[in-house]
Amino acid sequence: MAAAADKAPCPPREAGQSYPWDSDDLMRGDKFAWVYIDVDRTGRALQCRVGENNIFDPDTRFQLCNAYTEDWHASPAAAGDPDRRTIKRQTIMIGSDHELANQKARKAWFKLHPEERPECYPE
Repeated sequence: MAAAADKAPCPPREAGQSYPWDSDDLMRGDKFAWVYIDVDRTGRALQCRVGENNIFDPDTRFQLCNAYTEDWHASPAAAGDPDRRTIKRQTIMIGSDHELANQKARKAWFKLHPEERPECYPE
């Protein structure tokens, strides 16, 4: 058996990036919101609004926007972009049905990709 040092490094992964087996489809029990974030030329969030959604708790909607305005950055503006632009993003908070579907898809994906190492894709 090869030593751990002989293994290729895990591929880089961006925070919040979906796994290859994850479904973006809405499923029963999921909560979603379309979020509109105004950003400056550097990509820093200035203001956030929640559009169409099925999140009935106002505090949860507030916390969602707060996360975007405090912790999220867009790409810097390109030449010709306005000083202030609005970015539309969909956020999905998965429910238990979605979680079970992702777990099943994870198992199937690793069977189809035996060269991949589960430790590179933490649960």
